[in-house]
Amino acid sequence: MSAIVTTASSIKALIITRSLGRKGIRVATGDKQRFALTSLSRYSTNSFLYPSPQETPTEFINSLIQFAKNNKHEVLIPTHSEDTYVIAKHKSELDPYIRVPLYDYSSIMKAHNKGYTMQVAEELGMPIPKTLFIQNFDELHHQAEKIQFPAVIKLKTGTSSIGISYAHTNEELVTQYEDTVSRFNLAPEDYPLIQEYIPGDGYGVSLLFNHGELRAKFTHKRLREYPPSGGPSTYRLSVECPEMEEMAIKLLKYFHWHGVAMVEFKLDSRTNMPVLLEINPRFWGSVNQAIYSGVDFPYLLYQMAIDGDVEPVLTYKLGVKTKVAFIDYVTLLHQLWNSPHKFGTLKEFFHLCPDDIISAADPLPTVGFLHARFRDKIKRINTME
Repeated sequence: MSAIVTTASSIKALIITRSLGRKGIRVATGDKQRFALTSLSRYSTNSFLYPSPQETPTEFINSLIQFAKNNKHEVLIPTHSEDTYVIAKHKSELDPYIRVPLYDYSSIMKAHNKGYTMQVAEELGMPIPKTLFIQNFDELHHQAEKIQFPAVIKLKTGTSSIGISYAHTNEELVTQYEDTVSRFNLAPEDYPLIQEYIPGDGYGVSLLFNHGELRAKFTHKRLREYPPSGGPSTYRLSVECPEMEEMAIKLLKYFHWHGVAMVEFKLDSRTNMPVLLEINPRFWGSVNQAIYSGVDFPYLLYQMAIDGDVEPVLTYKLGVKTKVAFIDYVTLLHQLWNSPHKFGTLKEFFHLCPDDIISAADPLPTVGFLHARFRDKIKRINTME
């Protein structure tokens, strides 16, 4: 029983490695930098360096093939966008040496494209934000007159909060849109979406499919996120939302999905109705929330890769909370600074629940995380001098 987990510097990789390691699976962790966060875990039995997936994808894949051949691992589990999409693209090259529980590259990239997802969802009759597709700047100036503000500018293939900005006036919209196109050097077919802003709480429906058949589901509500304007969740709660789950399952069945994915929603505070935002066709940042609630997606994915299928896991504990404390504290400080209810916010600093990083049974990654953040802070200070 063995696996390779990539992008070991990510918190997701640490969570996945701990999940597998606790089940007795031997885990090797790889990254493009030395002393990556997950390599410090007691559950990382071996660690190795590989070339950058983004800068040198061919060398990255060759490095994985060589390591898999030499070390006889059974399953390769990518954890981040920069490795998942490259591995999916080169899956056929890896298949002779190691099992790769990913869908085909074309389908993954379609699901990753927010513009394509919006079109599919609309065809399926699902509620989506009002969305504008812009082909050129002349059209941008024309369409800006029709938009309700605030509006959201969003990369079609962006991840997390990268490339997202908010506009409150026509002038802001045009300026920020043109800046986004320039900053990311986008071709016209990749121009960002413009969407209405949906007020309300964020939710994620996490799913595991086996060639179009549902094998596991889990839903969480975002209680806090960073940045507060919209980004990865830092504090969450396990919930049930049948209407969201039905839409998420229907959407991934359309893709005949295989592997893991998370579908994001907002519960529109104006209508109390769910609105679809996007698909994350890979592991998501809050996977620890599902594990602590009873849906161990990393282990289920590993089992499915080894045995071909798993027993469905469709129920879980409700009301479970998890956080990533070190990042959540930054969000709380922001709230403390801006909130009139400062005492209530202050109490949140002392609320204990399972954490994505902190673990008494596996303490070294916590030390490594703090050291890395301190080192990065010093670098930024030195850069400013």
